[in-house]
Amino acid sequence: MAADRDSLIGQIAAFIDGLFAIGRSRPQAPPEAHLRYLADAEVGPIRPRTRRQPAASPGRPPNIDDRAEVSVVLGSYNRRPLLQHAIRSVRDNFDGLRGEIVVVDGGSKDGSIEWLAEQTDIVTVVQHNRYEHQGQARRRMTWGQFMNIGFRAASAERIVMISDDCYLLPNAIGAALQRMDEAARAGVNVGACAFYFRNWPAESDYYVQRTLGGNLMVNHGIYTRAALHAAGYANEDDFAFYKADSDLSLAIWQAGFAIIDAPTSICEHYMSAEEAARVSNNAAMDFDRDQLRKRWPELVERNGVRKMGKKMLNWRDPQRTAERVFGDQAAA
Repeated sequence: MAADRDSLIGQIAAFIDGLFAIGRSRPQAPPEAHLRYLADAEVGPIRPRTRRQPAASPGRPPNIDDRAEVSVVLGSYNRRPLLQHAIRSVRDNFDGLRGEIVVVDGGSKDGSIEWLAEQTDIVTVVQHNRYEHQGQARRRMTWGQFMNIGFRAASAERIVMISDDCYLLPNAIGAALQRMDEAARAGVNVGACAFYFRNWPAESDYYVQRTLGGNLMVNHGIYTRAALHAAGYANEDDFAFYKADSDLSLAIWQAGFAIIDAPTSICEHYMSAEEAARVSNNAAMDFDRDQLRKRWPELVERNGVRKMGKKMLNWRDPQRTAERVFGDQAAA
């Protein structure tokens, strides 16, 4: 028995010696070999300490305004009258809020760019997006690429997305921000908040939409920057236009954030008869719908399509805002 034990001890010792021998046989880099890759090593720099959490900001410079509480981002192209209505409604919503407006213009030729350049409270990005090639209208960017320009230009932690043909009813933004704060205090990891809307004049009822799987989505509403970052921002490659917002909402849910609704945040969305007909016959809509299903197959296979729909709001606007704001457009 003792002999067996001695033999085992000897084998273990031999194994350990072998490991050390392997280590000794490897070529060792000179102790300062890495320094030739560090251009500043010659001055012996004092490195910042590694922090697990971002350091608290020491404060903004005294001659620079604080960052906005909320940013409003929208894209526009050749719809100056509608754009001006949209901007007016945003400005009215900023009462009591520190807000900013970011407009990404696709190269308008109707005076929109000149008007935007005169607005001192608007950050304007001109991105010529449309051109004609061999008799066909083309775009340089998808909706996701275009909107990400605005999302990344925005400075606030909460970012409102609307269209240039939208009109926000009073306190739509403020009510949604309050709703998000209340949900957060209740333990909800809020990533976005959907405004109720309708396509006027075709629709009379307001609603929010459920996309694949029955998941609430944002057509018009507020995102948090944290949720956008976690979702990778809007998909820039797979969608032409129509279903990129659905995809972004699903990515926000997938990243562990929730999308909530704000029943007192109302957005009027103007859609002319010509545009409605174009959308219903648009091949890009069919393409984007197929793309969405391909990207989220698990939400299709588990009867997720049947869970899609609308959550309706039982409310009417006593001020008939849409009629007053868009009446001239509808009559034209």
